[in-house]
Amino acid sequence: MTAPIARETIPHPQNAIPMFTQLLIGHILLRPLTTFFYRVRVRRSHAPVTSPFVLACNHRSFLDPPMVGMCQLRPISYFARASLWKNHFVAFFLQIMYGIPIDRDAPGLTSMKGAIDKLRQGISVLVFPEGTRTKDGRLQEFRDGPALFARRANVPIVPVYMHRTERALPRSSSMPRPFASRLEVRIGSPIIAPADLDPRAKDAWISRRLYLWMLFQERRLLGPRRPAPAPAPVGMDAPDQGRQPHHRQPHQ
Repeated sequence: MTAPIARETIPHPQNAIPMFTQLLIGHILLRPLTTFFYRVRVRRSHAPVTSPFVLACNHRSFLDPPMVGMCQLRPISYFARASLWKNHFVAFFLQIMYGIPIDRDAPGLTSMKGAIDKLRQGISVLVFPEGTRTKDGRLQEFRDGPALFARRANVPIVPVYMHRTERALPRSSSMPRPFASRLEVRIGSPIIAPADLDPRAKDAWISRRLYLWMLFQERRLLGPRRPAPAPAPVGMDAPDQGRQPHHRQPHQ
């Protein structure tokens, strides 16, 4: 168990190289490019949070991580496969970007340890509660990872909703599609559970509030979900329930 830490005592990272690198990539390169190619609109419901926090974002495309990063005023940490660290050049870049290696044999343990370590260092962490990219553009089932990270590190969760990024970089494409659609990033207010709840109740409270906020953004942008179609009858020749089948009288 990682002991809770007060937000006031968490120092901000002092290493200038990652801060300069993420500032260069996000604000000087990505922000102008995405504004030109996709007319990106960023909407915030609060002033930027200065203390470390967990960024919880819906997942539509591989463009989501850099899109979230370019909207932040301080460097954030990203998850990546541990195998990527085998390449020295990639490993150097991931270290600069505050990468968190995820072991395929123990993904839950390594992600939790890595996220809490980064939060203790004063570095915010980006998490996708759905775990994988959506196939139909709608929200999928959420996992409790973001709530667990936030509770154990005693930091808030900041929700982020990405809109239309799957059009700019679909699942079927390996390269972005310029001018495919106008994109939007919505950043919500920090979510902090009441202090009088027990640990499991805090996780459930945060996860519920996070999902409801995401669902509200989805309905405003995409409308309500269509009800699932009724299942087709098993057989067209099956008689209705309660009705006696008709027997043809034989000819005399």
